[in-house]
Amino acid sequence: MKKSITDNELKYIAHVIKSKIFVARNKKKVTVFLCGADIKNDKTARSKMATIFEYYPRYELLYPEDLFDDLLAGQGQYSLLELENILADSVDAIVLFPESPGSFAEIGAFSNNKKLAQKMVVLSNKKYKSNKSFINYGPYRLIKSSGTGKVMHINYEHLTDPTECHKIYRNINNHIAQIKSKNPVTKDVANILEAENFILPCIYLIDRISNPMLSKLIGYATEQDKVLCDIATKSSLGRLAFKKFISRTTTGYQVTTIGAQYVRDTFDNKYLDKVRIEVLNAENRRKASVRCDIIPNGVHP
Repeated sequence: MKKSITDNELKYIAHVIKSKIFVARNKKKVTVFLCGADIKNDKTARSKMATIFEYYPRYELLYPEDLFDDLLAGQGQYSLLELENILADSVDAIVLFPESPGSFAEIGAFSNNKKLAQKMVVLSNKKYKSNKSFINYGPYRLIKSSGTGKVMHINYEHLTDPTECHKIYRNINNHIAQIKSKNPVTKDVANILEAENFILPCIYLIDRISNPMLSKLIGYATEQDKVLCDIATKSSLGRLAFKKFISRTTTGYQVTTIGAQYVRDTFDNKYLDKVRIEVLNAENRRKASVRCDIIPNGVHP
């Protein structure tokens, strides 16, 4: 029977992974939350914009349905306000097309959050520019008054015109550069979009690890509150499962063959092996524990 790893041992493991193993996924990329109508419908403006962004590998596109849906629904659901605040601290910019009921709701919610409004680039359909509408008088004014948020009125048909779509992209790119310079994002373990590259080595090193233990490890690494740690954990587990890097068993999470290969290709194998040996010893030997001298000049919690 395996022994439980103590909280002090978990704390040390968290600091080793954070300082010696963790690698930011998007450190050299610009993270953009792309909102609008159904991304799977190639006739929507959002889908056309996603195609344009594909030509520019410096951008990492993220979608609200991938990040938020599981967190807002079911047991242990979180409020949209909690998720908005975390998103504001994690993403470089939000590009939004108000073209569906869902995107109307998003623009209303995001524009009322000052930190999110500062990161928004809204591409409004030009034919509605002069309408006396709630969106024109409400959310758009909030975004424009935020300091760095932008509202662009464009012809959606131009998104498939090679010359015009390049002009649109260039304007968006310039706005995002301004947003980034005024509202920089820290891309470390505490960033919800980066947390999966902390969670995955944890699962690799501690086989069949539980969700609460993963949240506790993130807490030790970031010193953030439990809500953020639980959200970062659940969101990361969803993305890692979608990539088939992990699988869930009745006793906890474990890496798949694909996930293990990604870990070995991405992270420092020297420290992975050192921590793995210490964890196995601590779990399987009666009097053994994780030693706190496996890193030169020790990084103690």
